[in-house]
Amino acid sequence: MPSWNDEETSSEEECEAVSMDMGLMEEPDTTVEPLFCGQLELAHPKCILHQLRPIKRVAFEGPVTGRRFYGCPVQENGVNCGVAEWVDGPWPTVLQRCLCKLWEMFHEQNFGRVQDKEKFEPELARLKSEHERELAKLRTENDKLCIEYTKLVDDVSKMFDWQDGRVDKKQVEEEELEKKKKELEEKAMLEVQMEKLKLAKEQRCILQSQADIIKNTRKAIKDVEVDRDVLKKKKAKLELVVAELLNEGYGNKEKLEQIKAILES
Repeated sequence: MPSWNDEETSSEEECEAVSMDMGLMEEPDTTVEPLFCGQLELAHPKCILHQLRPIKRVAFEGPVTGRRFYGCPVQENGVNCGVAEWVDGPWPTVLQRCLCKLWEMFHEQNFGRVQDKEKFEPELARLKSEHERELAKLRTENDKLCIEYTKLVDDVSKMFDWQDGRVDKKQVEEEELEKKKKELEEKAMLEVQMEKLKLAKEQRCILQSQADIIKNTRKAIKDVEVDRDVLKKKKAKLELVVAELLNEGYGNKEKLEQIKAILES
C-alpha cells in the first residue's frame, strides 16, 4: 500500500517544479483554441531570441493547462526560445494540484494500456501464426486435390478416347467428375471458414479477458486510493489528539513527543 505522505509530497513537488520551469520561459505543450490564435498584432512583446512578434497560444500541460500566453513563432528548423509573456496569471494552488492529479491519472491509464497491449501481443502473435499455418496447410491440400482432379480427368479422357459411340457415357462421367470437383471445393471452403470462425472466437475471448483485467486493475487502484484517504484522515485525527495531550501537559510528554515524531516522519 503506498504511503500517503510520499504521494502528497511528490504531487506538490511536481507542481512546484513545473511552475518554476514556466517561470524560466520554457514553452509548454499547447492546444488549439479558435478564440485565441494567430500572430500578435502589437509590436511588443517580442520573443527573446529572434525578436519576432509572438503567436497566441493556450497551454495544455501540467498545472498551467488552460493558461494563455504569447510564444515564440519559430517552430521548425530553428530554436524555439519559449514564452514571451503570460496573458493569464498562475492558477490557484488548489486548481494546480487538481490539474497535476488529472495529468498523473491520464499518464497512469496510458501506461496501463501499454502494459496490457505488451502482455497480450505474444498471444495474438501466436494465434496469428497458427492461423497462417492452418491456411498454408489448407492451400497445400487444395493444390493436391486440384492435381489429383486434373490427373483423374486426364485418365478418364484417355480411357474414353479409344471408345467410339459412347458419347453419352463420357458426358455422364464428366458431369460426375465436375460434381465431385465442386464437392471438394465446397468442402475445402467450409473447412477454411470453420478455421476462421474458430480463430475469431479465440480472439474475442482474449479481448474479453483483456477488458476484464483492465476493469479489475482500475477497481483495485480505486480501492487503494480510498484506503489511502481513510488513512490520511486517521493520521490527521491522531495528530490532533497528540497535540491536545501535549498542550494539556500530560506526564507522558516524552512518549507523546516520540509518537508525534513518528507521525511527522
